[in-house]
Amino acid sequence: MEKSGVMQRSQIKRAIIDGSYLLVGNIGTVVIALLNLIILTRILSTEDMGKYSLFLMVANLAVHMGLSWSDASIIRHGREEYVEHGKINRTFWARAYLFLPILAFIILVYFVFNKRISEYIGIEPKNIVFVIGLFFLNGLLNSAICLYRSIDRMKWSSYILLTQKILYLAGLSLFFFNIIIVKLISVLIVINLSFFLTLIFNVSLFNFKLLSPFIFSRSHFRKIWFYSWPQLIGFSGLYVINYIDIFVIRKFLTISDVGVYNIAYSGFMIISGIILLINTVFLPLIVEYRAKKNFDMIRNYVNKIPKASIIWIFMVLFGVAFSKQFISFFFSDKYIPAIPSFNILLLSSVIYFIGVCFLPLMTAFDMVIAIQVFNLIKSAINIIGDFLLVPKYGIIGAAYGTMIAFGIDLFLVLILFYFKRGVFLGYEND
Repeated sequence: MEKSGVMQRSQIKRAIIDGSYLLVGNIGTVVIALLNLIILTRILSTEDMGKYSLFLMVANLAVHMGLSWSDASIIRHGREEYVEHGKINRTFWARAYLFLPILAFIILVYFVFNKRISEYIGIEPKNIVFVIGLFFLNGLLNSAICLYRSIDRMKWSSYILLTQKILYLAGLSLFFFNIIIVKLISVLIVINLSFFLTLIFNVSLFNFKLLSPFIFSRSHFRKIWFYSWPQLIGFSGLYVINYIDIFVIRKFLTISDVGVYNIAYSGFMIISGIILLINTVFLPLIVEYRAKKNFDMIRNYVNKIPKASIIWIFMVLFGVAFSKQFISFFFSDKYIPAIPSFNILLLSSVIYFIGVCFLPLMTAFDMVIAIQVFNLIKSAINIIGDFLLVPKYGIIGAAYGTMIAFGIDLFLVLILFYFKRGVFLGYEND
């Protein structure tokens, strides 16, 4: 019993340490991402910023829809295999059979529709290679992060994305200090290089013996598919909503409007990244509480959500009051038109904050399908809102559409919590 207690305390200590590394890595990534955004707004015109936003949308949407939805399966099943067998070859190759055909298909789509995609972004057709490059490198880098986490290299994985952001910052600094002449194509080259160098460095240090010998396990493939497909339904709601907004703004307004709105939404994304740290920190704890049937601690967590939300509301109101000074100081006066949209998105962050507070509960209690269905509904509402509001109200209509979508999502989350409160709070076990 004493030995078991020591092991349990050791596991808790390790979970806290791993969570700390993730927290520091995520905070660092958010800070560097903000610096990168500030520099981009200083060196690019609003039109070029719009093209850059469309470039990211076309590349990253393919990553999220085509590849990222199965990333978590590497951690879930790879970690299990690593603990039991000391390798992750079955998980890796089973996921590769899912990953590689989609990767090849999307690259083929890029080539087939090269002209249309290039015209849509506002770049020359020959520069489609940079879109393909970012898609390819980003997809592989995400997989590398998951591989490291599956073999208990949490500390290392926490700083992979941060390293890419720092390399990108170093490249953008060359433009900012006029060492290199600023051109949009040069910025696209630099972002691709930052991903390439980060990927090469991390791949070179990976122990490939963990992936051998080659084994294709049908049972592992089924496990990965059944674990991953719910992610495909609702894939990364925050990113997709941004892509929907940009797509509709591009359709009805100008490329410059895309650039201006993307500053507002990028600011919101940075704030949302901070909010998501709630899930990063508390999910392991909620999982532990559930495993130990320590529902008093879960109830204590839930009881603190209203107080935390009130504090966030005051912070948001402070941000709205000084948003003009914030936008002007960090992003220059040319992005002042982004302020109304940013304020609406900032107010939407209150809704998002409350929703994220419930996310660890839903995830820890295996309600992944519900989360993804809600994401799908949220995206559908956002699409409808954008097509109705953007033509009439401009970029501020996209912000209103996002607020409405988040509001409906939170409403669904609260309904689920109300009907499942006995499960979440342990009353069914009393």
